[in-house]
Amino acid sequence: MFSSLASNLKTATANVRERIAEVHEQQSAVGKRKINNVIDTLTELTLGDYVLKPLDAVLFAGVDPVATFIKRIELHEVVPRIDRPFHELWTHAGILVDSTVLPLPYLEPGKMYLYESVFSGTVAGYTYSKVLPVDHVVSPGGNHLGPQIRVFEDVVNEGDSTVGICPLSPEERTRLEARLEEDPMLIVKIYERYQNFGYPIGNLLSVVASASKTLYSDLQALHKSLQTFIPGYKDKKDTVFCSELVSIIYKEIGHPSFVNAAPDTFTPLAVEVVPEFGSNVYYAKENKVSLLKRGNKVSTGSIVTKAQKLIRSLAIHDHWIQMPPAGGIPAGIEPVGQDLDGVNLYIARVKIGDSYYPAKIGETWKFPLVTYYEREVPINFGHEVLASMNGLHWQDDHNGHVPASAVKAGMEENGDFLYIARGVVGEVSGVLRVGKRAGSLAPGMVAPHLKGAKIAFAGKEVTLKSYQVLCQKFS
Repeated sequence: MFSSLASNLKTATANVRERIAEVHEQQSAVGKRKINNVIDTLTELTLGDYVLKPLDAVLFAGVDPVATFIKRIELHEVVPRIDRPFHELWTHAGILVDSTVLPLPYLEPGKMYLYESVFSGTVAGYTYSKVLPVDHVVSPGGNHLGPQIRVFEDVVNEGDSTVGICPLSPEERTRLEARLEEDPMLIVKIYERYQNFGYPIGNLLSVVASASKTLYSDLQALHKSLQTFIPGYKDKKDTVFCSELVSIIYKEIGHPSFVNAAPDTFTPLAVEVVPEFGSNVYYAKENKVSLLKRGNKVSTGSIVTKAQKLIRSLAIHDHWIQMPPAGGIPAGIEPVGQDLDGVNLYIARVKIGDSYYPAKIGETWKFPLVTYYEREVPINFGHEVLASMNGLHWQDDHNGHVPASAVKAGMEENGDFLYIARGVVGEVSGVLRVGKRAGSLAPGMVAPHLKGAKIAFAGKEVTLKSYQVLCQKFS
């Protein structure tokens, strides 16, 4: 194991050195020594294992049509309200169980299972999952939609979804254990109550409402009105959404964030950011690679990911300033553009999951705006600001191309670099000069795979074929 770890460290370190050599070939020997000192700290990284525990939350970031729909809902309705960092736009949630907390005859001792509301089997001719439940009989070519129990390892190994484990904090784990000691059959009672419920695949309005406070309130008001004016009307609920089921369990246990809110107001992303998990996520699957190990364990370190994070923006790593929770910008920095209302614009950077995205922030704004999933999104859980333009200049370019001296300022989850661009958005030419409006010179991001510069503007993502790229000056 240790020889393999040493080999991985050596390979990761070598890869980082090669990347840095490309960017800093023309920099001073002093600068190179500083960077090498940073890289050498890689050898101090340690890897450990996390032992899975029953009633840890499990989150998935999928890529199927339903997952994409849920991501867009969360992006529109949940992300703008979040004031804590999150790891992914999670699209599905479940909870780990074993025979100690759910003593059912079909749960083998020592094996970890996933209790979730989901659809498995073949649905409308599409095989959503070949991993079938152990607690429901599914005929050949059939399916089961709703709460079910499946072997956790099989679920992780089957698809390409990223899988994260949210462990309860020690304080909340103690609360859980005390509650189960008080009522050892608590999880069994919940299981039996929802055993025959379905999944709301045919009515995703409730899923949308769980993300939107306004829509949720409107939907509740509608049900009350129908009860008042339609004799015999009953708001019969016989389906349960994935994160709703998880929230029901945590509410019954007594975890404060879930006690103080209705279970059907939680999305998978909203589950992750509650303080009961302490912002910790251990990956059972990342970049399509399973990190599960024997003994119900997951690796808690990733050398490749840490190496990638180290090389982000090394060329100007000391130009960035991390802003406090109140947000804003540092005093006395140089603007790079101007909004339509005349407010000066500056370059920001935000971390979403394991990715870093260049963004824009106004002189009077608390938080930056970033283009994400083809729309303009405010990020209020932390950002950096490019505080110095020393040694930098703008260079014209087009069609996604970036000059060799372009500043690497961000990175997508797959390792693709992102560069800082700026261009004019919101310009209106008018007719015979009537209605003509000057645009906003705004910063954004560019990369070859984006085929142009992407700039957040007026709630959308605007793509520019011609733009300027922030580059280093070499004397």
